[in-house]
Amino acid sequence: MYETVLKIGELTLDSFQISTLMRLVFAAVCGGLIGLERELKGRPAGLKTFSLVCVGATLAMITNEYISVYVSGGSGDAARMAAQVISGIGFLGAGTIIVTGVNQIKGLTTAAALWVTAALGITIGTGFYFGAIAGTIVVYLFSGLFRMLDQTLSGNSRFMRICVEGTSEEFMMNLLDFFSRRDIHVKSLTRQADNCWYKDDICVMIALDFGHRQKHEVILDYIQKMEGLRFLEEL
Repeated sequence: MYETVLKIGELTLDSFQISTLMRLVFAAVCGGLIGLERELKGRPAGLKTFSLVCVGATLAMITNEYISVYVSGGSGDAARMAAQVISGIGFLGAGTIIVTGVNQIKGLTTAAALWVTAALGITIGTGFYFGAIAGTIVVYLFSGLFRMLDQTLSGNSRFMRICVEGTSEEFMMNLLDFFSRRDIHVKSLTRQADNCWYKDDICVMIALDFGHRQKHEVILDYIQKMEGLRFLEEL
């Protein structure tokens, strides 16, 4: 059993209870830091979700420790509880993954971040604080670094896929004429009739090949200025 180390009025706390409070607060902070990066990107799972996931995983491991010490007299399998947490978080992560109307998969990074956050919660719950601190720092810093690297590489590449919605056939003809004048090869053009904002609009998904590295921003800026554009998104 744990000895009493703090007494505040009628409230008496032993070392296990104090450790529990510290671990839960620490988990909320670590999960919140990772969730903050997701929330700043406008993702549905943000600061609160990640904090709750990390706190929940930590609480599961603390409960396992409590059962081992106070209930089962020292017997218990911490690895089994950790495995259940990791398995359970997979269902939550799957809920963040969606396939858009233009066959684009979104939410994989958020799902992976939730899984890592649960792992951090397990780490904190077992008392491995150095691993939790190092893991949080690595995830937070490299998430930002990889995001900037991805934007640099994908925004200046030879290939580009866009989803365009226009108000008329004339707009689409002008768009294809623009690609022709810029020597941009249209690899594929697929009409997405079910994804239009307006019934009479024309929505297409276009795969482009520039033939060389090209800043996508230049092409997107020109298309956005074209008359008849309703919607434009790079995929």
